Amino acid sequence: MATSSFNPFLVHSVKLQSLLTKASKQKSPSLWLHQNDVRTSLFMLEALTRIHDYAFDEKIFAKWHKRFKKMEDVFGEIDYYLVLEKELKANKKIDKATVAYFTEKAKKRLEKSDSRLLEKEWLEGKLKEFDARLNEYTVVYNKEYLNELKLTIKADIENILIFLQKIDYSFTQFEKQVHEVRRKLRWLSIYAQALNGLIQLKKTAKKPKYQINYFTPEILKSPFNKLPVKPKNAVVMEFDHDSFFALSWIIRELGILKDNGLRVMALAEAISKTTDCSTQEAKEKAHALLGIDKNLEEKILKQVSEMVKTFILKDKILDTLVIK
Repeated sequence: MATSSFNPFLVHSVKLQSLLTKASKQKSPSLWLHQNDVRTSLFMLEALTRIHDYAFDEKIFAKWHKRFKKMEDVFGEIDYYLVLEKELKANKKIDKATVAYFTEKAKKRLEKSDSRLLEKEWLEGKLKEFDARLNEYTVVYNKEYLNELKLTIKADIENILIFLQKIDYSFTQFEKQVHEVRRKLRWLSIYAQALNGLIQLKKTAKKPKYQINYFTPEILKSPFNKLPVKPKNAVVMEFDHDSFFALSWIIRELGILKDNGLRVMALAEAISKTTDCSTQEAKEKAHALLGIDKNLEEKILKQVSEMVKTFILKDKILDTLVIK
């Protein structure tokens, strides 16, 4: 995608290549990459290849989207187990054998990732192939180009609504439902960052009265809500400012609630694997060790259901996100 001065793909691929080059000199490249936020670069490239694959159906995008996704999935697992290990180690009530369960899980994921990085030649300039292929295309960032991306984003929104209608806004599972809807919503936010200025926020004159206070201090100060500046000589699409901030709020809240639920499930699994406890006994022990209500998971799922229903049906945030 050659242009005279602007290419959102290269912004993120250059950064990722720099991280991979530095990681190649480390004892554990994957641990170093994790510690230096490689997931952000991977998310950006995954988002760009994802939206362009749907919009333009070029083989290069499908191929590299799959590659970036596989790598990000592995680093997601690494992050998951390392975070759990750190959190549970701080709880003196939890024995060392249980914490070691997560330590071992993280170790195996790191080893798997190191092997994959070598096997797939990520540490040897693999991204140069991606950059070379992109430069075979000449792109004009005009109205027609942006319209294709806009249609893809609207299709993403429609898929979110269909997903929620299928479960009737009633969440019963953390991984397959809460995590999944958060993932779908998060792409809308990541696109805005990944496109490096091709999406801009616009404040509208009408200020609706929302049922939820989306404008908390954390959201107002969030760096994720400060988008890159508009590139020169490029047409941009616009997101409604308040709707985008509300989107940021629900992504954050769903993340907190999801993690709270999954933490209990993960600890219960570790207890059942490292002791003679039954599944039910392990769950009860996990609640006791974390000092939480035995019905916490059910309460969280109910809270998520009510929150998402208000966000979608009453405040109609996704209806107003993309400005026509």
